[in-house]
Amino acid sequence: MDTERDYQMFSQRQGGKLSDPIAQSHAPEPEESSGHTLDLAWLFAVVRRRAPVMFAASLALGTLAGGYIIWNAKKTPPSYKGSFRVLVEPVTAEGRLAKLSLLAQTGNNMGASEISKLGIENSDLVDYETQIRVLTSPKLMTPVIKELQARYPDITYDSVTGKLEIARISYEKDGKQQGTKILGVTYEDRDTEKIEFVLDKLAQTYLSYSRDERLASLRQGIQFIDEQLPALEKKVDTLQGELQKLRQQYTLNEPGTTGEALTEQARSLSAQRVDLQAELVQTRAAYETRQRQLSEDNIVSVLSSDPNKPDTYSNLITELQKVDTEIALQSSQFLENSPPIQDLREKQQNLRTLLTQEAKKSLDNIAGQIQELEARDRYLAQAEAEVTEKVRVFPTVLRRYSDLDRELQVATESLKQFLEKKETLRLDASQREIPWEVIAPPELPRDQAGEFIPSSAKQTKRQLAIAGVLSILMGIGIGFIVEILHTVFHTPDEIKAATKLRLLGVIPFARELKKLDKKAKKLPPALLGQLGTPALIPVSKQAPDEQATVFLEAFRSLYTNIRLLSARKPIHSLVIGSALSSDGKTTVAVHLAQTAASIGQRVLLIDADLRRPQLHLRLGLPNDRGLTDVITTDLSLNDAIQHSSVEDNLFVMTAGQATSDSIKLLSSDKMQYLMEQFQAFFDLVIYDTPPLLGLADGNILAANTDGIVLVVGLEKTDRSLLNKALEGLKISGAPVLGVVANGIKGYSSESYAPYVRQYQTVEK
Repeated sequence: MDTERDYQMFSQRQGGKLSDPIAQSHAPEPEESSGHTLDLAWLFAVVRRRAPVMFAASLALGTLAGGYIIWNAKKTPPSYKGSFRVLVEPVTAEGRLAKLSLLAQTGNNMGASEISKLGIENSDLVDYETQIRVLTSPKLMTPVIKELQARYPDITYDSVTGKLEIARISYEKDGKQQGTKILGVTYEDRDTEKIEFVLDKLAQTYLSYSRDERLASLRQGIQFIDEQLPALEKKVDTLQGELQKLRQQYTLNEPGTTGEALTEQARSLSAQRVDLQAELVQTRAAYETRQRQLSEDNIVSVLSSDPNKPDTYSNLITELQKVDTEIALQSSQFLENSPPIQDLREKQQNLRTLLTQEAKKSLDNIAGQIQELEARDRYLAQAEAEVTEKVRVFPTVLRRYSDLDRELQVATESLKQFLEKKETLRLDASQREIPWEVIAPPELPRDQAGEFIPSSAKQTKRQLAIAGVLSILMGIGIGFIVEILHTVFHTPDEIKAATKLRLLGVIPFARELKKLDKKAKKLPPALLGQLGTPALIPVSKQAPDEQATVFLEAFRSLYTNIRLLSARKPIHSLVIGSALSSDGKTTVAVHLAQTAASIGQRVLLIDADLRRPQLHLRLGLPNDRGLTDVITTDLSLNDAIQHSSVEDNLFVMTAGQATSDSIKLLSSDKMQYLMEQFQAFFDLVIYDTPPLLGLADGNILAANTDGIVLVVGLEKTDRSLLNKALEGLKISGAPVLGVVANGIKGYSSESYAPYVRQYQTVEK
């Protein structure tokens, strides 16, 4: 039976009017992406959602940290710290004069004005950082450790140096830290007697070191320098004599100039040749390209690529293009052998002949350039070879002269450094003959009662406060980590920002609809025809409370937004799809169809989920015959399309018997024909499809309709899965009209809800 004739009979029986078919697609342009900025609204939303997690984590971490701090404070015994101070340099003007003498000996001559400005505090003769490391070195500390072990056998070098601190005493001047000539030595331990004993031994050792060992090391350095000086002086004299002999024998006033000139000339010739070869390669490539284009009769490309093309080329090319255009225009009016066409062909051939001649001239010019470049390359190669040979045969005397000059410079510099170091050591030795002085003896701080004061008072309260702050911060961090790991959408704004698509509507969560939906799914299929519609859609009409009204208005707003997507070419067919099966696409499809039908639109709701049909369960309709039967058999549309009892203008086609080969049915020619008929006979056709992820059913249908509306379930849809579904739609070329945020909890329109309450009050 002919499908179109059957449907016309069905339409006449229903008293409907047929509309002209419109085949078009609406592909919304994605919104412009905004820059990555800090979204404070998102941060506050995360804090609200994850407040219980943050509070629990902060409380748990704070309890553990606080308990540990209190336990550790009770368990850890107090420690004490003793100290003494040593003056390592004189504070009189002698130190200033000694530094001036040292500067003069090392060749650093200063003017009288600079000498007068040099203060005593700037006349440091000791490298304090190095000195501190020497005082804690194993060589100096080993004798002290042996003495300490006689009384405290468990003491070691590491245990002493780990608790020993030596620092230069500093003060602030003009906002900057200035160092003094005093070293502070501190030692920390839990045994006060041990602290005093260790500090006494260290003070004695450091004073002994300042008198004997330091001067001994300085004298050894001076003696070593005195032993090395004669050999250095003799080596300098010998090298100077040999160098003077070479100058007199070979007249080498500036021996390095000739070698540098030859090297620079060879380098320049090599660079010129490299540049020339690169230019030659480019020219040859251009010649081969244009020769190939000429052989392919691509004359315009040959002339267009000529960098030195005259205006004649441009005029000829323009004239040829005009003739080609004229031939194309005249071919639609005249035959090929007509006089106008023949004249244009002759003119075209003449122009191509001229252009061919010019192209050959251009090719000859490039060939001439190649010959010129090859000649220059041969000349540079010959010149480079000659200069290289000159460099190779450069007299051996020059190399000998360079070696002697280098050795003389090294020997002279070494001799100069040895002499300067000798004078420095002498001056340092003369100053260090004055021993260090202990200006603050070893002692431990005591309070007014004479009790030792612990070095670090227990800061339990402060530690608890810090632990509390850190616990709160870590709790907040854990909350954000949970938010990141829970990769679902929470708000409509997140969906809009992630997909860059239009947000067509926001559907509130309806608990009553959820209960009725579950009851309908539990009904046996045999009872659906007897019980009728299980009130899934009319429930919103039968419950005139504010929540139901807001729920209905959400779908009216959704339908209005879809209708206004394109005012000139209204949308006649669309697919309701989602990434997953639990996002609420069927609920959106049913209520959207009801909304469109309630305002006078003839709506056909089709269950295109041929794998697991659900629409008949939602609407309480029998599923004996449906879309599968219409495609595979000659079933009449009158028998397949059912009239809904919810709205007069709402018609439903169930899926029929489930099938595992839905792709073959939906992509068949008959399905394409049926879709065209549906779109022509109804004002709006809505397809409820299987989930997009992993299945191609929705992509196939969306590509042959005006577009697809993606339903995203809040607190359900995973971001990555939605992106995969969008990628699949992009590959299939299906236009995406926008997204619908479904299942938002606690939602009510700020502008409409007060109006509804006021209207209901007036009615009462």
